[in-house]
Amino acid sequence: SGINAEYGKQWYQRRVRKAVVSTQSTGRLTLPFLVSFWLYTLLHPADWSFVSSVLHFDTSSEVLTPLSEPIMRQKLSKIMYERSLNQILQVLRRIKCLTYGMFLITFTTLVLYLVRDVMTVHLISQQASFPVNARRRPGFAAAIQMEFRQECSPEQNIIFTKTHKTGSSTITNILLRYGEVYNKTQLLYKYPSSTEYKKLVPERLLTGRPTANIFAQHANFDHSFLKSHIYNTSKTFTILRSPVSQFLSAFSFFEKTNLYPADTFEESIKLFFKSHGHDKYLTDSWFCKNCGMLVNANSVDMGFDLENYVKTINKEKYMSDFLEKAGQTWDLVLITEYFDLSLVMLKRRFCLRFEDILYLRSLERIKKERVEEPYTLAKIAEMQRLDIALYDYFNATFWREVEKEEGIFEELAIFQKLNKQVQSFCVQGSKVGYQGTYANVLSPKGRENFQCIAMNTRCLNFIRLLEARDDTAVKEENLEEIALGYTDPDSLNLNQIIHKDRTENVIDLAYKNRFRF
Repeated sequence: SGINAEYGKQWYQRRVRKAVVSTQSTGRLTLPFLVSFWLYTLLHPADWSFVSSVLHFDTSSEVLTPLSEPIMRQKLSKIMYERSLNQILQVLRRIKCLTYGMFLITFTTLVLYLVRDVMTVHLISQQASFPVNARRRPGFAAAIQMEFRQECSPEQNIIFTKTHKTGSSTITNILLRYGEVYNKTQLLYKYPSSTEYKKLVPERLLTGRPTANIFAQHANFDHSFLKSHIYNTSKTFTILRSPVSQFLSAFSFFEKTNLYPADTFEESIKLFFKSHGHDKYLTDSWFCKNCGMLVNANSVDMGFDLENYVKTINKEKYMSDFLEKAGQTWDLVLITEYFDLSLVMLKRRFCLRFEDILYLRSLERIKKERVEEPYTLAKIAEMQRLDIALYDYFNATFWREVEKEEGIFEELAIFQKLNKQVQSFCVQGSKVGYQGTYANVLSPKGRENFQCIAMNTRCLNFIRLLEARDDTAVKEENLEEIALGYTDPDSLNLNQIIHKDRTENVIDLAYKNRFRF
């Protein structure tokens, strides 16, 4: 470690003389000294001049007599060689024993886990507290579900308030699949529908279906209307996102940069702020040109009346009353920033299974624009103040509810592993999709499984296929023409919507090569 040869000589001379004087024999020198001396000879093989002045003793007689340098070197080398060889053999034996031990422990653990899972599946087939079709499909998914079994019945009737640019399309996809797997009806519009309907009216509803189990489409929330068209005892939930982040995502996704062209994304937003009298927004006017689905969009989606808010003198009380009423209306509000945790909360509150909340990311931007300037971010927050009040209220509520859930983070870890494994099974690559978003390319096995294909289908296409199948006004001879518009091998087509088997469990398939029962 940087010690020079002269200092090394002095150090070893002191150590050797002290050892010889104390023991009267070089044969009783300690092993640490021999190891140190051997290492030194390796590092300094040419420097032997000091040995003759130190180790000139013969241990075969009572009188210490000088030994020749070659004999001393030969003896030391032989001793060190034998001891080194023995030590190496001992280390190898220990490594061999440790390897065998680790193999036996691993093998025993695997056998015990397999026995436990087989017994769990047997118990599930005999007595299951979740949907009956799990009994027909015992496997890894059922075993995992048994670990987190809830004493409840799955929610039958669900109202989802679909908000803009919050991950709500992924939630809608989950609910569409849930309806197909469990044979639940969707409250749909007439074929072909538009996603831009804001007001719910009976005339737009699917022909021949005035009531249904699930609603999961874009529309300004109308509680009385939905309660009259969704079966009784329904539960209501929605999802919110940090308003500044939501604004940036919406500005990019809805291509507002085309309306306000500039050199950079941030400069385009500044042009937006300077236009159309936005300085009067929510003070003297509720109208905001080109603000639709962009500014305070989540509040509007949840039924907030901007016009009445502007006309009200006491605006703080108006907002406070709305939040209080919203807290009583929505049974659960998910948070985009904690998406997976939110899905586990949804699973627990609505008594779902892991396979019900699996997802593939939908409409995720390839190029994510950023804004760095504090002034611009502050201006966005100022315009988004209604959504910020809404988000802060329900974000605090969300975490209070999470604190009540015992073992939820352990369940979250399991869900994330399951979802990652299923994604690996279903997807083999990606491509550029709708409006500059990622689109998944399914694997050959993924294209054979309904859950994989359904997870990868855009919500609008999924909904229109359901409308074409269920709308009694659509004639059978028109179905062939409709089917020609849905030929993407990585998305559902009309034939699959009508005939594809829904019972094959994608979690069992994803883990088929890992666990066999």
